[in-house]
Amino acid sequence: MMNETKMLNDAFRTVGMEHGYDSVSADFSEFKEFKVKWQRSGSWAEFEVSDYIMDAPSEVMNGLAETIFSRISRRWSRNYPPAMMDWITSGDFVKKKQPLYLMRARNLAGRPDGVHVDLNGSYGRLIDMGLTNYDEDLKISWTRHPNTKRVGYCSVLMRVIAISSVFDVPDIPLFVSDYVLYHELIHMAKGFDPFGQRHGPDFHVLERLYPRRKEAEEWLKRLRLYI
Repeated sequence: MMNETKMLNDAFRTVGMEHGYDSVSADFSEFKEFKVKWQRSGSWAEFEVSDYIMDAPSEVMNGLAETIFSRISRRWSRNYPPAMMDWITSGDFVKKKQPLYLMRARNLAGRPDGVHVDLNGSYGRLIDMGLTNYDEDLKISWTRHPNTKRVGYCSVLMRVIAISSVFDVPDIPLFVSDYVLYHELIHMAKGFDPFGQRHGPDFHVLERLYPRRKEAEEWLKRLRLYI
């Protein structure tokens, strides 16, 4: 780990100097999500970087550092550099990091089968309707606790979808939970875009393909549940 931390520090210090910083330090942190936190004042800056990239090659760490310092300096970077994007969206990355993400996601039940509803059935119905394709890396799970403010969420990077167990009841129609799952599958289909618009016009075009969208949204509104 010492070598990896040194590589991270070297990357952030080198790029930081190019952006006018005299004192820069960076260390890995065990965040659930892939992210970077920082503090800065004057010519110094300290960074906490997701340990998901601990085994990344130097060009990935350099690319991350350049993107973060560009954002800090308001020289906006639309996305991470290609070398970094290729590495963090690769199949190998998912296989190595997804188990760690699932372990850190404490509110995930870790399974798609609930007491009353099996999310694999929802997934299968959406595939049969031609609304999505099977993804062998995708993990779909109920939440342990019935979230109501965010009834579905996903990590596109880690290929994980969570659906609130508020739907694991016999008196809410299956097409409602199917629709919530479909909403998250659209995010998956659109791919990893850390600085993009989550629910832009193109997203809503795909969302409207769900045959019972209006009915499902009426149910969500009636139950005061939100995607």
